[in-house]
Amino acid sequence: MKRELFITDDGTASFRIDALKETYHSRHGAFLESQFVYIEMGIQFWVDQQLKDHCSVFELGFGTGLNAYLTANFAQQNNISTIYHTVENNPLTLEEAKATKYGEREGFAVNNIHFMDLHLAPWENDFSIDHFTLNKKRIAFENVSINKKFDVIFYDAFGAHAQPELWSDSLMLKCFNLLNSNGVWVSYCAKGSVRRGLEKSGFIVERLPGPPGKREMLRAVKP
Repeated sequence: MKRELFITDDGTASFRIDALKETYHSRHGAFLESQFVYIEMGIQFWVDQQLKDHCSVFELGFGTGLNAYLTANFAQQNNISTIYHTVENNPLTLEEAKATKYGEREGFAVNNIHFMDLHLAPWENDFSIDHFTLNKKRIAFENVSINKKFDVIFYDAFGAHAQPELWSDSLMLKCFNLLNSNGVWVSYCAKGSVRRGLEKSGFIVERLPGPPGKREMLRAVKP
């Protein structure tokens, strides 16, 4: 499926896939959405609650790599040793990744963490930079089998109209089983059916104010 680069309202780039009627990030701001949903409401929330200096993250949808990049910066800035596993069934080309110019945005990079390092990192193997260890798998989430548990899940699939199978009750249960106790699931999504699927799986779910341009989002905690 053809991807087309466009600039979101905060000046950062994203891609759209016209065939799916989907974009990789909110049109109101790629950076603002990722920073708010996944860093502030996700890993920052977990760290503040647990008061630990280490964290493990699972991300559904490596996509442009923006969530991973912001997490790498968060880990270094806060001295949080972070292991980050992510799956992606349709990765960007290196040319597409470079075209985002995320590595050129002022305030993104910290010391020796470079955006393109995340895309150049080998698939299926650990790649470490200071406090951050990345492991990328080229596989669909419904097919992945991981023999470990995580503290935070970034659920960043395309919307249910484009990928309804990724928002099923069975995959919400899979997320529940992938998390440690007190683990956090977070997503831009606010659909009632997804909330009910999370609750059915055993999560304690809350609706939160969303990022710019979106009224609500969901965060769920495993008791």
